[in-house]
Amino acid sequence: MARINLLPWRQEERARRNKEFMTLVVAVTLLALLAAFATWSYFNNELAEQRDANALIEQENSRLDTALKEIDSLEQRREDIIARMQVIQDLQGRRPVPVRLWDDIAKAIPPALYLNGLKREGDLITLTGRADNPNVVSSLIRNLDSSKWMGNSAVRNIQQNITAYQPAPEITQTVTTGEQPRPVYPEDSYVQFEITTQVQVESDKEAVDDAVAAPVSGGGS
Repeated sequence: MARINLLPWRQEERARRNKEFMTLVVAVTLLALLAAFATWSYFNNELAEQRDANALIEQENSRLDTALKEIDSLEQRREDIIARMQVIQDLQGRRPVPVRLWDDIAKAIPPALYLNGLKREGDLITLTGRADNPNVVSSLIRNLDSSKWMGNSAVRNIQQNITAYQPAPEITQTVTTGEQPRPVYPEDSYVQFEITTQVQVESDKEAVDDAVAAPVSGGGS
């Protein structure tokens, strides 16, 4: 005998399809959530690594800044040391210059002339004194310029003592007090002068070596 299915199969089919659809929706939702979580984890990890890299770069930059400051300090120290060495070398090279200057000045002073002042400011020497006449002052200038340590000598001031040639006033108290009048010296009629000469600091090394070696050779002879 044939069986006849009287159950509502269409409703069962619809229910089955709805169930399959809900299962598919849940599966897709889970897959989407898993993909979103995986994507978030990946980018969060990349962000953390980038932050660590930035922190490392900032740390290295800080170390580099410290190293640059130390380098600048070392460069400054190096320049200071070089400057000090240059000063020492200049002093060593110019050590015989003052002795030669005073020796040449003493040799350059002609007769009938004397100095009463000598001043040095840097490389400029100022000499003041008295001379018998202006020709003697000119002779002094020529003698100074003939020295290898001095040059560019010039007269800054020269004046004649006019009052020296005038007759001395009568002294009325010599009889009562017994004091003798001051005698008239030849130097009273000397001209007063002021001249300047320039120290030749750029003398070549041979001149300095000759100046240093001169006493040695003279002592040996």
